[in-house]
Amino acid sequence: MAHGSRVCPSCGRINSIDDKSCFHCGKNLPGPVASSLLGLFGNFSEDGLPATKVLIGMCVIVYALAMVSDGAAAVLGGGLGSLAFGSFAPSTLMRVGALLGRYIDQEPWRVLSAVFVHSSLLHIGMNMLGLMRLGSTLEPHFRSARFLLLYLVSGALGFVCTVWWRGDMAFSVGASGAIFGLLGAFIGALMIRRNPGWQQLFFSNLILAAAFTFFSPRIDNAAHIGGFVSGFALGLLLELERQPRRRDRVVAGLALTGLLAAVGSIVLSAASPVWKEQRRGELRWREEAERRALDPE
Repeated sequence: MAHGSRVCPSCGRINSIDDKSCFHCGKNLPGPVASSLLGLFGNFSEDGLPATKVLIGMCVIVYALAMVSDGAAAVLGGGLGSLAFGSFAPSTLMRVGALLGRYIDQEPWRVLSAVFVHSSLLHIGMNMLGLMRLGSTLEPHFRSARFLLLYLVSGALGFVCTVWWRGDMAFSVGASGAIFGLLGAFIGALMIRRNPGWQQLFFSNLILAAAFTFFSPRIDNAAHIGGFVSGFALGLLLELERQPRRRDRVVAGLALTGLLAAVGSIVLSAASPVWKEQRRGELRWREEAERRALDPE
């Protein structure tokens, strides 16, 4: 006879390991496989940061897909400096979801997929540190579904701002627009609560952003500004929301839809013929460069 006990997920009371239904509430108890999945989810979300972990996981997976697409030799061939500061071919970034201004009418989903694409280890490392830092504060405050929507909407609207600013010349990737959106929401929430700390948070990050812009002109300031303004507005709305728990199911459904849309946008980018055309052009350019190098003077 088996020994031990297990907790009913419905009422939280203890039952014998052999019980098929809860002695207290009468509901069926999950089998061993379902119990393992429930335990895994519980461990995953016990710190209150499941959405932050999902977003970081998606960014890491997309980065790994970019490495596979580019090929280990292409990524590592430039040495550690190339790996850190960017070495993916444009076609690789396009394949995993980079924003393309000149194709935005045909492929509008790229304003969402580009939020999960990064061009280098330094790029993804800096952004994921920022996401974890802000997520650890904001996700428990706004709760996971609203936090997820805040990230997705501010990131996508940040890239909409990029397209508006740069037009057909827009070519951008990265989660920093969404992270600036989280920062804007943080400041908005502090302002609603009349917390004077918002001023220090705003100006310290403004100085940091200006420093990064000075040392790296490739930074997409349009996405940063668009994401920040969007996040600030959403943060104000969320902080002013009355009885938010009454809308939890609706918000959870929207968050799940947004997450599925993000996955779908990455899949659509991989299926697009645009990156294949770019890859063929890159191969032709490489062959011509090698031929010129071999031709005698």
